[in-house]
Amino acid sequence: MKIRNLYLPILIIFFVLSCSTTITTKSEERLISSLFSPYVHDMGKAVDIIQKHELIANLTHLMNMDNGGRKYYLLEYEHISEMIGNVTQRLYDDLLIVNNSYTILYSMKNIDLYGRRLSQLSPILHYFISNLPYDDVAIYKPFEYPPLSGNYSFCICYPVQLNDRNKGFCIGLINQNKFYDIVPRDTIIAETNGEVIFNIVESGPLNLDEHKLKQSSMNISGKNYNIRPLKYKNISWYILYP
Repeated sequence: MKIRNLYLPILIIFFVLSCSTTITTKSEERLISSLFSPYVHDMGKAVDIIQKHELIANLTHLMNMDNGGRKYYLLEYEHISEMIGNVTQRLYDDLLIVNNSYTILYSMKNIDLYGRRLSQLSPILHYFISNLPYDDVAIYKPFEYPPLSGNYSFCICYPVQLNDRNKGFCIGLINQNKFYDIVPRDTIIAETNGEVIFNIVESGPLNLDEHKLKQSSMNISGKNYNIRPLKYKNISWYILYP
């Protein structure tokens, strides 16, 4: 799938949001949810290959045989290549596969992560994923990845099940900068407690009044912002735009 096709529904969403303030709540939530759905759809194709070839079980077995080394890794290279060929690689800062023990079995960008514990890579990411159910895709707010890099990415966690057993997760890391040219100018995304998790304006606020977020609009630094709920999968945020 071409990246242009993935971004088309997103561009339509924010064109509608920018030009209208009278959309019904139901339609609004359905439209805004499409901000992440292209990525979820793309990752779903990777998960299909992971399940088809039982990649998590096989990579875990091979890793244990070689005590965490890499020589057996090549035995699954063909299936891994098939998986990567099924996704739009340019969408992601990284694409990880972890098993249900939270060991990293694959990284699209860094082979040195193979065999490492997820907690070693990112305690924040490990905490989030270790508390997830396996019943649906989950999204996490932007966090620094890789650690100390200055890059911040949204995280999409896609559960992998086989024969009703929880095998692990496919994790997509999406740089928040990819949204800068898509969302309306000066857009802010905040959690329900008022914490700002996405802000195009670098000098913008870090926290907002959580009570005012329940209104239809609010004033921020002398500018009026429309407020709309952003609900999709596990997230319940607010999107604010002038």
